[in-house]
Amino acid sequence: MDILKKNPLKRAILEKRAAFGIYVEEPSPTIVELAALAGLDFVRLDWCHGPFSPATLMNQVTAAESRGITPLVRLECNEQDVGLALELGAMGVIIPGVSDASAAGRAVDAVKFAPVGKRGLFSAARKTGFGTVSSSEFTRWTNEEVLLGIQIETLEAIENLDEILAVEGIDIVQSGRGDLSNALGVPGEKTHPRVLEAEEKIFGKALSRGLAISPQLDPYAPGFEEEVASWVEKGAYLISLGIDQAIIKKAFQGIVKKTSHLPR
Repeated sequence: MDILKKNPLKRAILEKRAAFGIYVEEPSPTIVELAALAGLDFVRLDWCHGPFSPATLMNQVTAAESRGITPLVRLECNEQDVGLALELGAMGVIIPGVSDASAAGRAVDAVKFAPVGKRGLFSAARKTGFGTVSSSEFTRWTNEEVLLGIQIETLEAIENLDEILAVEGIDIVQSGRGDLSNALGVPGEKTHPRVLEAEEKIFGKALSRGLAISPQLDPYAPGFEEEVASWVEKGAYLISLGIDQAIIKKAFQGIVKKTSHLPR
């Protein structure tokens, strides 16, 4: 039984192949299954903004495993929550709001085992097959396959960018256009030139250090297909294509629009 599998997203990064996913705010395994059946490569389960619990997270991770889509979890850098998400089977985590090297180091410590980090070990975790896999194999596999992403979302983070990106153990760098727009004095204007300029700086420096970058794109924005192609050309191989709730809402709106000419 192959309990500890290679991380498809890490393979995509190493082989310079594009992988596409969505953010998931709804604590529903069905959403995860539908994303997989639609052909997406990963889901980012957003514990920061969605009404998640450990039980709903486990159900979604199980759904992801059953359908062959890679589960990532976005959550605050609480070492207990991070450890639990990974013990349940997440193949990586995204830590938001990393503003200095110390915060980046805490993220690494929470995700990676020694000698890279300081994560605590539970030898009978779900991800080990409830103890089927040895602790030594589990810790080695984790440090090789589990991905750690960080989000650069503040002016402080941009000022400290070089020091943050120098921290060993980071795999993926994301921006956060919403928080960046707020920090730059243009709240909500995610495509404002200041926001895009800041994002280009973040991603450019990350790529120069050999780190993966992962932009979040709006699938309903004008020129979406061209934007995706442009990011892949720039070296972005993990790309998020929207949020489950917004995608569902747009689908509903499209159906309603087709019937809007009828009396009701």
